[in-house]
Amino acid sequence: MVEIQSLTEQIQILVNQISILVIMGLIGFIAGKTRYLPDNSGSVLSRTVIKLTAPLLIFITLAGRNFSRDILINGMLIFLLGAVFIMLSFVVGHFTGKILGLKGAAENVFKMHFMFGNVIYLAFPLLRSLYGDGILIYAVFYNLANDAILWTLGIFLVNRHNKVSVKDNLKHLINANTIAFASGLVIMLIKSNFKDFIDSIPFIYNIGGFVSSAFTPIGEATVPLSMLFIGLILSETKISSGKDLLKRYPIFILSLFKLILIPCVALFLLSFVDFVDPLVKSVIILQLSMPCATIVPALAEQYGSDYRLATENVFITTILGIVTMPFVVYLLTLAG
Repeated sequence: MVEIQSLTEQIQILVNQISILVIMGLIGFIAGKTRYLPDNSGSVLSRTVIKLTAPLLIFITLAGRNFSRDILINGMLIFLLGAVFIMLSFVVGHFTGKILGLKGAAENVFKMHFMFGNVIYLAFPLLRSLYGDGILIYAVFYNLANDAILWTLGIFLVNRHNKVSVKDNLKHLINANTIAFASGLVIMLIKSNFKDFIDSIPFIYNIGGFVSSAFTPIGEATVPLSMLFIGLILSETKISSGKDLLKRYPIFILSLFKLILIPCVALFLLSFVDFVDPLVKSVIILQLSMPCATIVPALAEQYGSDYRLATENVFITTILGIVTMPFVVYLLTLAG
């Protein structure tokens, strides 16, 4: 484990990561404004992410991991506590949306972004900078909790506005992403518990290497393609005055809760739990403080939900995250 870097270095890493996201989105924005890409490009990109790159990213993330007993114990704590706080965020988002008078697709997207943050592209580099490469194994466990809820409850929410039956909504839970999640989890468990048997299979590692080399670059295209999609959608968003911006006040309320209040509440509650390793607490709190997930707009477009609101959520929380994420890191430093 490496020493914690200075706050200045942490801020630099955050700014670098956010700048890369912004540039990716700007490319999509310019392509949309200039009509460089066809009108249906956003739809094609969102379907590519949801049906192809995201499932492969989920699969390779899980299937490529090996876990020791100690890592599994702490990892399961992160998984369980992460799931608890994600669901707590859902409850807070539910009542906040009701108070704000949101309805239908907008309300469901609002709840989703209360729960799901950019836990890979922003959180992983930050955690690595703070605690070294070894921490990424723990970060994967939080990502498991995030993805397990995203591809179940999240899919249910993003399709709920269509007013179809519960049975039809449940059918959407069986999709490429949940299949990839289950398949990757099975392979991870087999690798962890039957290593000697796997080693005895001829050419198994050669075959696995070829598959990984093919799947990995496609899966890693998820974030860039998501940001291009967001840029394309933002190019159609009209904000001509401060009044237009004020009309989007629910997004700023979402930002307040997601980026500051919920992580601070988690920090306060976890301070009373002595049996949990401080490293476990830090992983959970930092992941909770991430800006809105970039994949939600693509999901919203795929299921005919309010993808414009989802896009604006990502854009505004990502910009505000430049200030709030270093603040959360500072609070963690004070808490020891």
